[in-house]
Amino acid sequence: MLDVTLITPLGDEYRLTGTDRDSTVLAPYGALQELRANVTRDDQPDPFGTGVTPGSRSYGAIQTEIEFLLKAPMGETLEHIYSRFRQGWVSATQDHPCVFRIESDNPLSPLTFEAVVDGALPGTQVDMSRRTSETVRVPVVCFRGVAQSTLISNEGTTEVYNPGDVPIWVTLRYSGKGGQVTAPSGAKFTLPPAEDGAEQVVSMDSRELRLEGAFPESIPPGESGTWKVPAGVKVQWRVGVADPWG
Repeated sequence: MLDVTLITPLGDEYRLTGTDRDSTVLAPYGALQELRANVTRDDQPDPFGTGVTPGSRSYGAIQTEIEFLLKAPMGETLEHIYSRFRQGWVSATQDHPCVFRIESDNPLSPLTFEAVVDGALPGTQVDMSRRTSETVRVPVVCFRGVAQSTLISNEGTTEVYNPGDVPIWVTLRYSGKGGQVTAPSGAKFTLPPAEDGAEQVVSMDSRELRLEGAFPESIPPGESGTWKVPAGVKVQWRVGVADPWG
């Protein structure tokens, strides 16, 4: 089973794997092949000269060009569809990206790739008001490098298992009095009370953590860890997957 939908920041949804009867934007055969993880390994040469010792994997940004087929319904031109499709990509930012939602046989399905235009959209040499179908190529970049699961959320003592391919950095979300947190390593720190009941968000990601006394901590692929949090604190995370297609 495979079903892929493109969702733009404007709220438009295009079923890329549908038919021209149920979607005005489609992905031609093979168009999504390069929407895949960019994997590298830091292998070390074997000292005896026979192969290498496999190193850890890392996932760089995905940069590719994707072809879309735009088709107007019977009796209509392509002008409005093209304009709306283009505006959807132009409006995409890292905070509000275009999203490829992939439903497949993967047990974590649906999984999503977040993408923005890589540089600028190409121009067009045809008058879309005179066309009923046209192919449009969009250069895209997925900065995360992997697909993500839907948001998983739990309160209280929470065991986080990582069946994915990259470390899981949980987020702690609360609006109450805070309290003591115990990380999987046993390290403890305190969440300060939320001011005026405003929701507070603390990311344990090493690139984002700014809470005094707290240190970044993740769950490596294939492992699990337990977070102990005060009442009213949500532990939230997503699983990162290199291959969302099956």
